[in-house]
Amino acid sequence: MTTIGQDEVSEPDTNLLAPTKITLTKSDKVTFNEIDFVEIPPADVFAFNELRTCADLYRMCRDHQLEIQPYYQRGFVWSNSTQTRFIDSLAKSLPIPSMCFSMDTRTGNWQVIDGQQRMRTIVRFFEGNWKLEKLPDVDTVLSGATIPEAENGASEGSPELRQFFRRIENKTLPITVLRCDTSDPSHMEYVFTIFHRLNAGGSKLNNQEIRNCIYSGQFNDLLIELDRDQNWLKINGGGLVGTHRLRGQEVILRFFALYESIGTYKSSLARFLNDYMFANRHPAEEFLDDKRLLFSQTVEVVWYKVLGGSYRHLSVSVLEALLVGVATNRGLVEKRSAKDVQEMFHTLLRLEEFSDEALRAGLARKDKVEARIEAAIRTFAGS
Repeated sequence: MTTIGQDEVSEPDTNLLAPTKITLTKSDKVTFNEIDFVEIPPADVFAFNELRTCADLYRMCRDHQLEIQPYYQRGFVWSNSTQTRFIDSLAKSLPIPSMCFSMDTRTGNWQVIDGQQRMRTIVRFFEGNWKLEKLPDVDTVLSGATIPEAENGASEGSPELRQFFRRIENKTLPITVLRCDTSDPSHMEYVFTIFHRLNAGGSKLNNQEIRNCIYSGQFNDLLIELDRDQNWLKINGGGLVGTHRLRGQEVILRFFALYESIGTYKSSLARFLNDYMFANRHPAEEFLDDKRLLFSQTVEVVWYKVLGGSYRHLSVSVLEALLVGVATNRGLVEKRSAKDVQEMFHTLLRLEEFSDEALRAGLARKDKVEARIEAAIRTFAGS
């Protein structure tokens, strides 16, 4: 592929290519959270309750038996004061809400489903070198105290601090363990559903945040990498979509899945993307290299030729169809002038499939998804 440079871009029509950015319509936002799974556990998935000490949970994390997910949904979002109050609650033996973990029956490894912020705080406490917040509602021994490293906790600090350290070590926490097989798609679908149910509050996780946790692997790492592509950052307004709760990563996932497997799309976008991501969690290097090249070539053409190097107000539904349409015909699109390609794009936007009425609701319906993708492929093929 010949590298497309700015000198190859025709002067954009300012009436058509006003400097703007990618936006999320109300209907677009719904597709990042929709779920229609039947919440009935497979017969061979078992849940049980048990108590674990804080010291034991820390040991499991340290020994990589319990995974907290370094790329997990929102990272570590608790403030220092919130973490301090949680440690104070442990020290005072106040009631702590139950956490939920999955346990892989094949490997014996555990993974956090619900309780990530609490687990990260526990790990931080035992790793030490942490100065707690000085707060009026926290025990005076802990308020503003510097926590030593775990191995020195019994010998460093005041006698009162050592006593609190031991008390937190031995504090038992209630956990629910979901015993499942992470190689079984039906099991992972059920785990996905549990994420939705447990995060039904005001800051619930969206679908890609959940996939990022339970479908971790080389393909997920690739989505994270591609979401930083410079041309992609330009297309989505400098990272507005990409940096907001993994939405950029989901759009990239949609592109790959729709480009390669739209024939398997049934009725649920969430299920369609889950199936594709599950199937490709641990692909061969050739698969990753092919996807990396496909994406970089496609977004380069889209940014320089289709958008003429200027931002546009595009809904996610338009963007995903645009990416698939260009990728399917990228050989033809590369040979055409930027002016011709931009005219194709504006022809696409005038089609009924991309009218305001068509994009108002039901964006993930099978007939609407297929119609948008087929229209984009047909338009950029020049037919």
